[in-house]
Formats: sequence, structure tokens, C-alpha cells
Amino acid sequence: MFKKITAFILSITAIITSSAYAFTFPTPDWGALLEEKTQMVSEADFELYTEGGLNSSVYYGAINEPRAGAYIGMVTESSTQFAPVSSYLTYIEEMNQPDFYYPANTMIRNGNSVVMVGWSIYNLDNVDYNHIRSVLNTLSTYNKPMFIRFANEMNVSALGDDPTKYVNVFRNVANIVHEYPNFAVVWSPNDLGALDRPFKYFYPGDEYVDWIGVSSYMKNYFMGQQNTVLKDTIYFMTGDYAWATNALKPIVKFMEENNINKPLMISEGGVSTNTKFGEVSEDWASPRLRNMLWNVIMKYPQVKMINYFNTNRPSEFERYDISGRVYAENIFKEAIQSGAYLRTADDQPKFVYKKASDGHILTADNDGYVPLYTLAYDPKNPNISVNYYIDGEWKHSSGSIPYKYYMNISGLSDGRHILKITSVIGEKSYILNKAGMSVSFTDMSGATTNIVTNNDGKNIGDVIDKIYTTDILTYIDDAPIRGYAINGKTMICLEDLRDYGFTVNYDDSVRTLYVDKTSEKSPDFKPFFERGAVGGVAGDVLKTDIKAYVNGVRANAYAIDGRMVAAVEDLGTTEEKHASYDNENPILNCKMSYTYNDFERALRLYTK
Repeated sequence: MFKKITAFILSITAIITSSAYAFTFPTPDWGALLEEKTQMVSEADFELYTEGGLNSSVYYGAINEPRAGAYIGMVTESSTQFAPVSSYLTYIEEMNQPDFYYPANTMIRNGNSVVMVGWSIYNLDNVDYNHIRSVLNTLSTYNKPMFIRFANEMNVSALGDDPTKYVNVFRNVANIVHEYPNFAVVWSPNDLGALDRPFKYFYPGDEYVDWIGVSSYMKNYFMGQQNTVLKDTIYFMTGDYAWATNALKPIVKFMEENNINKPLMISEGGVSTNTKFGEVSEDWASPRLRNMLWNVIMKYPQVKMINYFNTNRPSEFERYDISGRVYAENIFKEAIQSGAYLRTADDQPKFVYKKASDGHILTADNDGYVPLYTLAYDPKNPNISVNYYIDGEWKHSSGSIPYKYYMNISGLSDGRHILKITSVIGEKSYILNKAGMSVSFTDMSGATTNIVTNNDGKNIGDVIDKIYTTDILTYIDDAPIRGYAINGKTMICLEDLRDYGFTVNYDDSVRTLYVDKTSEKSPDFKPFFERGAVGGVAGDVLKTDIKAYVNGVRANAYAIDGRMVAAVEDLGTTEEKHASYDNENPILNCKMSYTYNDFERALRLYTK
């Protein structure tokens, strides 16, 4: 629990020697560590989300893992006023407790929730495996799915003094827990921990762990110090940097770097609502509580459980209980009822959050409404507003997480529109494609271009390259089109596609050119172009901020003298290109294909 964190953390800057512990931890690179944490807390989030189907949820198949959504719960004794919750948080202490204490035992037996069992120990030498088996036998009589979080927070307590011993003991206990089919093993360090005790020293291995958990508390002060130095607020993400989506970044990074594919949980956590120095302001606590309950499962779909520590321990510097604080109670109840969480052990959510840019199709309700959310985090502005615009017209403003907007699409014409979200963070635009009562989105800023590699320090309109003539003959559906060359690729002018059955529209408000195949080439249009010379200069390539979409897909486009050109090799795709796909050189398949005949020196782009 948190009291262990604050007690142990006093020694984090001391040099750990072999005379003090059985294991010597390497001294961290403090500068690099501070730089890493600074980057974590300084990253802004600004992303549009929608409600996705349950089958689109992240799922690992772990013991007791819900197929979709996340369990939400709190300390058993304080959960009745928030019922129903899908998870009870309770504790087993050391080797002298045979069962859950009252009233947890009664509530668990009579309720319909999974159980998070915090099994706290303080000395690895006192582990009695016979006692552990006896307690597990007793807990199995409750016939509830249980999560056994044994020897947690080892990275902020004496349990971590000897990593080898810790791992061996944990593995032994995990093997016993796995004898019970509805018990899951949870490995649960502190989210940030002692700086010189990284997660890697204590991870027991994938076969011994079913879920990864963290204790995660949003603290107003570092170790109860009102005058905390800046580097400590960054290292331990307190004060202005106390956001759950920040605090989870170290464990998520660890899991990604080590290819650990398991569900994640906040085993226990909370947001400071009071300190020894007085009441924490609602302005500080409210957005952080909302961040924990909404933004965590948006940003990290692998998070499948959140347990709130709704209780007060007088010995702690800060308290996290929300009972009796109307604003906090309402936030928690609103989250439970949002539809994103399970409300009982065998429940399922109404939806899962999905990035709008994922491309899934949303169907409006009977009244024509589609729910939208924005994940917005600005490290310098905890209380911000998000505004929604459609085709340049303001529609809605929200001043609190999850920045929800019920968008009515019944009055929108079928076809393409521009949805823009704005805040102090900036703005972001999406193509909104409407067909009947359904919509989908394309992120207009999500694709990257690799047009220019030598344009450092250049301004819009500056010359950054040359475009050349080519001896390759280029065709659109077997009709000739003028071709150019840049960096070994054959280019065509996007504006020229008007004559080949495409509509070409430019929207200056979003600095975007839209090119879509909507008809066939006129039979009266019979172009002819002679084969060009290799390497002749045809003009200048200019730096531009204009984006281009071809058939709804972001294209790598170059600006040349008031027009935009793109490579045939990027607009279409071939089987060879599919086979050579890699993340550094993405294929932009704009729903077309192409062939190249080197004997004829001819490149043909097909729109069907």
C-alpha cells in the first residue's frame, strides 16, 4: 500500500551497496532517467474516439479476462453505495489470516463481483506454502473469480532487496494458485517505484503471470512535501504531473519492450482528495479522477480492471477516499454507468472506445445521434475545453473529460464532410464520410509524408527539389497521361485527373486537395504525349503544407508550380509491393493498382 511507498522512497537516492543488501542494483543514469520521465509527462494527447463493437476489443485470453470492457471496483467495505460494481478489492495479510474478514467475506459471498485479493507480505523468509494452500482452499469455497496479487509493490519495499529470492518465491506461489481454475495470478509492482529498482529485476516470467497490475496513486505532493523540487515531481509524477495516463507509461513501456502480451490493471489506486495540509481543491482532483476512470481505458485498451482505493488510512500523507465528497462520488458513479465498464462479474459493456481514425463504421441511433469523445491532455492546462466543428461551423463545446459530443448526423448530406476538434492543445481535422445513417472517419493529420528529406529550415513556397522529364510512358486505364520523375518514381499531376473520371476539389480552410474517382473518362478525350527525355528539368518542387487525399487515402504529394503531383507507385499497389511492405516505407494503396513493362518502358495505373 501507499504507506510502504512513502516509507521506502526515502532511500531512493542512496547508493545501494552489497553490504546493505544481498543484491547490488546498478546506479541509474539519472540524467537519462529524468529526460525520459520529462518526455512522458510533457507529451500532449489529442485524439478523437468513438464507440466500437465488443468484438473489436483487445483480448489476450487470460484467466478471468473479460472479452470486452473492464472491471471497475473498490475497497469492499466502501462499495455498497456505489453498487453494483464488478470488482471487490480486499486483502489478506501475511501468513496469519485464514479468510477474508467481515464484512468483506459476507459481501463477497453474497455479491456478483470478481475479487481482487491483495495478499500483502513483508518478509520473503516467512512464506508458508502450506498456509497459502489452506487459504486458497478456503477462498475457493466462495466460487468467485479471484485475482491473487501476491507480494505486491516489491519495487518499493524490502521484498525487492533480493530479486532472485523474490522471483523464486513468487513462482512457487504462482504454481499453487494455478491449481485453482478460477484464480488468476497478478504480478503487481508500484507504477513508478524506486528509481533504482526497475521492473525487469522482479518479473517472474510469462508462464507464472496471468495479469500485470500496478498500484497507481495520483499524489498532490511528493512524500508529503509542500515544496517539492521540480525534478521529484517529474520523477514520481506528482502535483501538476499526477495523471493516471502518465503514471501507466513506464509499465506499458516495459511490457512493450519485453513483448509481454497480457491484460493490465490498476490493482489499487486513487486520486488525492485531501492531505495533511488541508483539503485538496476540486479543481485539482476532478480532472484527474476523470482521467483515471475515462482516459485510461481509452488510451490503453489493454487495461481490463480498475480498483479504486476508497478508504482513509490516518497514517498516510494523503487520503484518496471519495465517499462524502459529492463531486467525486458523482464522477465515479457516472463512470460506472457510462457503458464502458462491466457492472457485475458476468456482465458485458455496451461498447469499447475506439480511435475514430481506425476506420470502423458507426451507425446512428434512431434519432440520428452518434457519440464522440476526445482524449485531451495538456501538461500545462489541467482544465480545458474541446470544441467540435463540422464543415467549419461550430457545433458543441465540452469542458470536462471525456469531452463527449452527441453528434446528430440526420441533417448532414451523404458524402464527405470535415469534422474538426480544437482546444488549447491545437486542432485536429478528420474526414467524416456519411452514408445514410452511418459514418466513418479518416484522420487528416495521421499520415506522414516522405516527400522531402532536404528541406530543413525551408519555408512554405521555397524550392526544395527538382522534377524531371522521363522516357516512361504513363497511362490511366490505358489512356495516356503526362508523366514526370522525382527520385526514381514516376509522377502524375493530381489536377490532371479531372479528365480521367476524377473529381478534384481543393478546400483552403484545411489546406487539402481531394481527388476521387467518380465516373469514366469522356470518350471524346483522346490525349497523346510523346516520350520525354531522361533527366530533363521540368520544374521546381516547392515546400508545401497542402495535404492530398486520393479516393479517401492520404497520398504522398509534391507541390510543383501551383499543382500537386504524386507517384503512380504510391497511388496503386502490386503483389510485389505487398510482399515488400515495411513500416518505414508504407504503401499508400489508394484503391488502385498498377503494372510496369520495362521492355515497353510503360507504367499503367488502373482505377478498377
